[in-house]
Amino acid sequence: MKTISKLCYLTLLFSTLSAAALKAQSTSGLYLTYLSNDGGSNFVNYWKDGQVIKLSDGKAFAEALDIVVSGDDEYVSGYVNNSEGEPVAMYWKNGKAFVLSDGKTYAKAIALAVSGSDVHVIGNNGSVAMYWKNGVATKMGEEITLTDIFVAGQDVYISGYKVDDNGDYEATYWKNGKAVKLVSANPGAEANGIAVSGTAIYVAGKAKDKEGTEIAVYWKDGKEHLLANGTSAKAVSLSGNDVYFAGFERNADAVNVMVSWKNGQPTRLTDGKGTAGINAMAVSGQDVYLAGYVGGAPTYWKNGKAVSLPNITGHITGIFVK
Repeated sequence: MKTISKLCYLTLLFSTLSAAALKAQSTSGLYLTYLSNDGGSNFVNYWKDGQVIKLSDGKAFAEALDIVVSGDDEYVSGYVNNSEGEPVAMYWKNGKAFVLSDGKTYAKAIALAVSGSDVHVIGNNGSVAMYWKNGVATKMGEEITLTDIFVAGQDVYISGYKVDDNGDYEATYWKNGKAVKLVSANPGAEANGIAVSGTAIYVAGKAKDKEGTEIAVYWKDGKEHLLANGTSAKAVSLSGNDVYFAGFERNADAVNVMVSWKNGQPTRLTDGKGTAGINAMAVSGQDVYLAGYVGGAPTYWKNGKAVSLPNITGHITGIFVK
């Protein structure tokens, strides 16, 4: 989902904004995509500087799952259901659709990265994990879930997890197609996000302690580290010498509390009184953005302050800050 030039973005998914909401949320350079849970037609659309831009006509169910801006070009990944009801993986460049799958089975384009003229997309085609470069497909294998993508120079990094011989999840990242197992103290680890700076590779994820309780962790250059007060780390971003993670902890009432970490120090973003979730993260200069939902309302946080998008039921799936 990232490139060196886009360490500072996240993708947000939401449906239509009211005029007042658009005025309130109109932040220059902020791009959002969203999922709507209001029961109506779902469009592939995104929000740019306070304007909703539709990429599909609403006649078929569709979702936008990630967004990247490179120069003057805007890219969105997602899917649109065909006449048989099968999701077809697609991405859009400046509104023009590029089809990635044949529609014979369910397929989604969950994340993308852009480097120069190359467009890198990850997702699935049926039960097979997929990577597409400029529309050319590479099968990554079955029983694999891909979660994030980062491009640094000529190297392509993908995070995810696969099922091992014992049926447990095994946190993994791939560099140029070669799998690297991320060692965890106990079985059942997942890798959810990846970022690279120089030779340092950071992966956000979750693992289990010896009692089987889920814990938030990250790996730096393959070594596992615990994130304080965490149940799962969903995303990672880098800015200068600072390392940021986003995720959640689960309180005594089994409610998720949103947490961000800067250099390992946690900050709680919600009070744990209602449902909440984080899907994406971006850092732009000194500003830290997290995106997800609170109580069914698409929400993003800027430097810890929540901004909910009114009149929408759903959640933000991605964000990009230019």
